[in-house]
Amino acid sequence: MPAMLHDLFALVLLCFIAVFRTRVPMSNKAYLVTARKYRPLLFKDVVAQEHVTETLKNAIRLDRLAHAYMFTGPRGVGKTTAARIVAKAINCTTPIEDRDDRAEPCRTCVSCQSFEEGRNMNIIEIDAASNNKVEDVRDLRETVRIPPQANRMKVYIIDEVHMLSNAAFNALLKTLEEPPPHAMFIFATTEPHKVLPTIQSRCQRFDFRRIATSESVERLREICDTEDISVDDESLMLIARKGDGALRDALSVFDQAVSLCGNDIKYPELIRALGVVDTDLYFNVTQAVTDGKSAEMILIVDRVVRTGYDLQEFVDGLAEHLRNLLVASTVKDPTLIEATEADRKRIVDHGKTFSESTLLSLITIMGDVSESLRLSRQPRLKLEMALLRMATLPSSVDIKSALDKLSKLEKMAASGEIKIVSEVRQVSSPTSEQAAVRPTPKITPAPAAAVSPPAPAPQAAPAPAPSATPPKPAPAPAAAPEENDPEEKDTAPLDTAETPISDSSDVPVHSAPVPQPSPSTPPPSPDPGISLFMEPPAIKKPRSRNEPTNQTSTAEEVLVLDKDEDPLSEPDALSLVKPAWDAIVHEVMASEKQLGSFLKHATVHDFGERTVLLSVPDDFHAKALRSERARLIRQLTEATDLGIDRIAFKIEAPSVDPSDLSDTESSAREQLEDLCEKTPAVRALVERFGGEIVW
Repeated sequence: MPAMLHDLFALVLLCFIAVFRTRVPMSNKAYLVTARKYRPLLFKDVVAQEHVTETLKNAIRLDRLAHAYMFTGPRGVGKTTAARIVAKAINCTTPIEDRDDRAEPCRTCVSCQSFEEGRNMNIIEIDAASNNKVEDVRDLRETVRIPPQANRMKVYIIDEVHMLSNAAFNALLKTLEEPPPHAMFIFATTEPHKVLPTIQSRCQRFDFRRIATSESVERLREICDTEDISVDDESLMLIARKGDGALRDALSVFDQAVSLCGNDIKYPELIRALGVVDTDLYFNVTQAVTDGKSAEMILIVDRVVRTGYDLQEFVDGLAEHLRNLLVASTVKDPTLIEATEADRKRIVDHGKTFSESTLLSLITIMGDVSESLRLSRQPRLKLEMALLRMATLPSSVDIKSALDKLSKLEKMAASGEIKIVSEVRQVSSPTSEQAAVRPTPKITPAPAAAVSPPAPAPQAAPAPAPSATPPKPAPAPAAAPEENDPEEKDTAPLDTAETPISDSSDVPVHSAPVPQPSPSTPPPSPDPGISLFMEPPAIKKPRSRNEPTNQTSTAEEVLVLDKDEDPLSEPDALSLVKPAWDAIVHEVMASEKQLGSFLKHATVHDFGERTVLLSVPDDFHAKALRSERARLIRQLTEATDLGIDRIAFKIEAPSVDPSDLSDTESSAREQLEDLCEKTPAVRALVERFGGEIVW
């Protein structure tokens, strides 16, 4: 008897231990994730989908419900939730007049309570991802015929309907088009383009939109107030942005944040726990772009890698930051920037340092690296190169503002506020000879007051000691231009548009009144070919006799002759230049056929003022010879022992006898026809590329 009691006691103890062990994990089942615990049960609780819920409520009020609906949109925006609320509202036994808003389910009747407890057999949810075969659809067709029990309608909610096979869709067509009066279908899908058009045409489609960040923040704040959780605005904004328009994803991140930080969520702790890139790092990148610090970009990438941030997430966040700067610099409404008030003000202030074109270039760079980063074997190097390109990106020119400035200058010139005048530049040489320089344009305020003419140049002084700034030549009396010079008329126009003047410090910009010419000097006239917005030319540093140059400008260069130099007269020098040119052409033809062909069509037209004027048949030859100008000057200088500084060009088309041209052209065409007949390959090339004889 005692042994039996002992065994009975042991058995009871074992049962108690077993029951205790089974009850301990049962407490965990009471916990629901926030997305399920706060899942909307009424139409008014659905966030940011008023365009759908209002339409459905009106259909319930008017009793104009369709037999098939299709809810489409991104994940986590309330498609399946809205389908459940519709099914519950349809079968609610409370009269319409007694319901809230005359459409909401009452949640107190037997039908509503049975559905919320999962006991209602007339509302059937099917996962199309696991029931996508044609046999599953056939079974569904058999159950559709059975009328609902104790409810008005039988509702089938098919989630992820795009996962059904084509055979399953086709098997559902007839039932979907003419279902029993007690049946309703509600389809939910994130990819409506995969659903057959024949299925879509039989449904009323509702498109659910992405939930804005501000709306997600408001919903999260309501949940925090209900759960008595303390959280700052920066953390709520971060959680909502991590959801990316899906409230369910935001609630999942919220659960993770509560598990990591407890009931007091702070932004610094949250970004470390979630591994999110801090916004200060994005501001550091754009500040480095403003300062042009390439080394700072390398340090930022190193910080991103050492901290353990995902490079793709960093690139996406930086692209969004640049987008916010672009919005701040172009749009006056800062509410379009999804950020807290403090960050929004900071973005607006920082966006003022960038132009719109610069931000567009930066966003383009980020878009390129985002596409190539996933497939790159060296993602860090890709990111570093992209940030270095951003740091070395030159400031883009705002074309609109530049055109506005040009238009303003044109209006000022037309109204007389500014005008173009010219003055004669004079340069004295160590000898007694004087050389006049081409008139130089100058913009002066209008009206201009008269001043006394410049004084004559003093005698040549000893050369000063070399310094960083080249000495300016002393002014000399202007030489009267020759009015009836046939040679000057014959050589115009000359090609003088070359490289821009870089040493502009030699000639200051004159804002003083225009000097009035003396009675003995003819008044200078403005050059009609001078542009209003050209820069004033700079006086070049004097060069020695045998130093060739390949640069010219809109102003003649200052030429200073040596004291012991006795230049030849122009006719004698021309007689030396022409044979030297022919010899150079012959020499170049022997080694460089292409350049020699261009030189062969150029002839020496004139020589004067240390400039050789070449006559060429068209502008194409002139452009081809400009790149060889320094070489030609050197060869001509060596061959003639003359001080040649420039080569200019004169466009002069050769005269051709029309009769000879027509004969030659006809002969060439006949030869081409004969060649095409003899060689089919030549004819094929001519026909394929549209070949023709060009003269």
